[in-house]
Amino acid sequence: MVESVGRFKDDASRERFLSAFDRAMAAWPARVDHRVETRFGSTVASTVRDSGDGAPVVLLQGGGSTVAAWAPFVHSWSAARPVIAIDTVWDAGRSIQTRPVADGADAAAWLDEVLAGFGVDHAHLVGYSYGGWLALNQAVHRPERLRSVTAIEPPATITGMPIAAWWRMLRMLFGDERQYRSYLAWVRGGRLPESDMLELLLAAHAGFAQRGSPRPRRLTAEQWSNITIPLSVVLGGRSRFIETSAAVATLRRDASEADVQVMPDASHAVLVDEPDHLIDSVRRFTSHHDHGSLRSGRS
Repeated sequence: MVESVGRFKDDASRERFLSAFDRAMAAWPARVDHRVETRFGSTVASTVRDSGDGAPVVLLQGGGSTVAAWAPFVHSWSAARPVIAIDTVWDAGRSIQTRPVADGADAAAWLDEVLAGFGVDHAHLVGYSYGGWLALNQAVHRPERLRSVTAIEPPATITGMPIAAWWRMLRMLFGDERQYRSYLAWVRGGRLPESDMLELLLAAHAGFAQRGSPRPRRLTAEQWSNITIPLSVVLGGRSRFIETSAAVATLRRDASEADVQVMPDASHAVLVDEPDHLIDSVRRFTSHHDHGSLRSGRS
């Protein structure tokens, strides 16, 4: 079983990661870290110490990323409501995976257990990249605790992922640090992260063996139509992972009531390219749906 779950390669790799994590998390406001137990492992999440009283925003990170990436958004959104940023159990972080997460149903069960462990009955899910798929997957499999979902650049979920993106990902996964840096720049429109964030990503890439995690799956027309909670999808016009025009056409056809936004100058790294726009967009969307109004599903 140990071989089939995500884990750090050795103690030195873990220490390097945790040291880089602490430096990157200095950009967060004062926080409290919590741990809850699930059938898939021990899961850690961070909350802001002083925050508003609305329905919480739950943040789901991108694959290979960490909750540190949410720092500017946490500062803004926590003024109105609690913000909970979850260390995905199969990624490098403070969570410890003990059982494989085989598919979307397992991923939804894990997240539902995490939310229950935090006493969250109503939440706005906001997910980026892989976390965007995870948020949409939750709307499909376990929507009961959700007030709304915002999926930012969810790869392989709306349309198939471009072949070039698959090829780059494979080269990155089996390559050295130089290739990983090249991959990050390619994803982010030519720019590397600032130093603390870059060191954190490098530590995760070099020191963590990710296993026992589900691959994002394309939603069917029926699944889109059965999502009855308020839904926002945010796309980057220069994304390497999503063919924007095809994705918009699919959403207009299969999820016509979704709020679809295309940020034309943004790459896949929307969090970096358009932070102010995204902060305002999510703030408006979550405020509008704070009382959990459902839209009608379509047959």
